[in-house]
Amino acid sequence: MKNLLRATACAVVMISCYSCSVESAETTQEESLTTQEDLASFVAPEVQCSSQDPQAVLTNNSLLPVDFEVLDQFGLLITHAYGVAAGDVSSVLTFPDGVTTFIVSTEIFSKEIKIDMENCMIYEVEIDVNNQLNTDDPIQL
Repeated sequence: MKNLLRATACAVVMISCYSCSVESAETTQEESLTTQEDLASFVAPEVQCSSQDPQAVLTNNSLLPVDFEVLDQFGLLITHAYGVAAGDVSSVLTFPDGVTTFIVSTEIFSKEIKIDMENCMIYEVEIDVNNQLNTDDPIQL
């Protein structure tokens, strides 16, 4: 009985030794520091827009080429993107703030939109496959 008790105690000690792993404290600290550095690199500082001119961009998902014009409050052409092909996106157009008229036209339709554009705003116009505008409101940058 004495031998059975010693054998059981020895078995318990050996099982606990084999089931545990030993790690260096330095390795764990280095891994946590690396992880903190990695997280810091993923967090981008939030940059606030300050007095950037308004912008507009046209995404043409229709089957027709589209003309995109930007006019000022007096009806004078400020900038444009003519012949934006089907499936393409125009370049980003910048213009001064104020009441702005956007004219989007193809060979079968023409649409005029007036918006009071302020600094740090972008108007993203999207035309769907049915030649319909999907956007009416500008976005604050």
